[in-house]
Amino acid sequence: MLPVVIVGGGLAGLNCARVLHKNSVPFLLFEAGDDCGGRVATEVVNDYRLDVGFQVLHTAYPEARHALHYPSLHLQKFYPGAQVFRDGAWHLLADPLRKPLSAPATLAARVGTVKDRMLLAHLQSEVNRGSVESLFARADIPTRRRLEEFGFSKDFIDGFFRPFYRGVFLDPDLGTSRRMFDFMFRMFGQGDVVIPAKGMGMIPLQLRLGLPRHSLNFKTPVAQAHPDQVKLADGRVVGARAVVVATDGPAASQLLGLPPVKTRATTTLHFATNKSPLSRPIIALDGEGEGPVNHLAVPSQVSHEYAPKACHVIACNVIEPAALVADEPLLKQVLAQMTRWFGKQVETWHLLRIHRIRHALPSQPPGWLEPADRPAVLPSQVFVAGDYRSTASIDGALRSGRLAAEAVMLSGNRLNAQEPRPVR
Repeated sequence: MLPVVIVGGGLAGLNCARVLHKNSVPFLLFEAGDDCGGRVATEVVNDYRLDVGFQVLHTAYPEARHALHYPSLHLQKFYPGAQVFRDGAWHLLADPLRKPLSAPATLAARVGTVKDRMLLAHLQSEVNRGSVESLFARADIPTRRRLEEFGFSKDFIDGFFRPFYRGVFLDPDLGTSRRMFDFMFRMFGQGDVVIPAKGMGMIPLQLRLGLPRHSLNFKTPVAQAHPDQVKLADGRVVGARAVVVATDGPAASQLLGLPPVKTRATTTLHFATNKSPLSRPIIALDGEGEGPVNHLAVPSQVSHEYAPKACHVIACNVIEPAALVADEPLLKQVLAQMTRWFGKQVETWHLLRIHRIRHALPSQPPGWLEPADRPAVLPSQVFVAGDYRSTASIDGALRSGRLAAEAVMLSGNRLNAQEPRPVR
């Protein structure tokens, strides 16, 4: 029996393989790189764990709850809220339900008004109503307009929402679909923001370890994909009962001749230091909009596994257009901004690595998240998966992989059999 061939070993491809394997469907996965995970990876440099691009996991993600075994990842929590730099000072915006003792500091923060704080609770109540799927059936508009129509002040939108969701969407102008915003706002409210104790790379590793080794092929790029076979870059042809292209959007467009997928870039600068610049394991935001750093975190404050004893690793995250600036001038700009934020202690920071992800996330403007527009199988009968087919998130990548696997199994002309309800 011919296997299902999966092109791409990122989260979408791995979850597709997981579902197929659980349903006893043979598969072969081909990954061009030397390991799985794609954009979700952790590099170890001098005993520091550096996540390639700032990423976090939301425990409320519905697909992740099915695909991942959380206890094995030893998840570590961020402080629920954000620390915003504005007017030369730091301001705390904490979740009052989870951190009630921080309520006075949150109310006193010079970002927005008391009405804005109250509206946050109303917004949370609204996005929590109904199913997750119902969020994607609502009339779509840009996120900024959605926030304005809800009643938030311009000061609060620019001082909090804009830098916070620039970090989530890599979108400098809050032009992302309100459906995506509502989904993420719901996730923030219903669960914790976490990282695995040993880095985000533990997520794809967990998925990989549940798959048969003989089905995984690394350093094996695919040159052509067809409904019943793939041609590898070395010229070999591999027959398939079905082919799933689970690469990122630009790679899929090139491989299948699809319209180009617009993506957003990010650059992360990792520094080593003996003292954390933050007083708690929280995300720090640029509330002034002067950049180039949009947000900063100290992962070693969240998990001590990220750095050697008595040391810390700092992740400074830059989005477009600054993310495209060359290393030397970008480093100079980042250090100047960090000195404004933290003073002379920045002189002790040591640069470990600069990670650039050119296609970090697909752009998702209003109208993008129409379920009917993102089928798992193309007219050519090649199946597709990736976060550009769903929500631009870890959850979206996992979900698209599962949907592709189910579509393959339910395709009678591919499997020549009636499949039972697939196991998730």
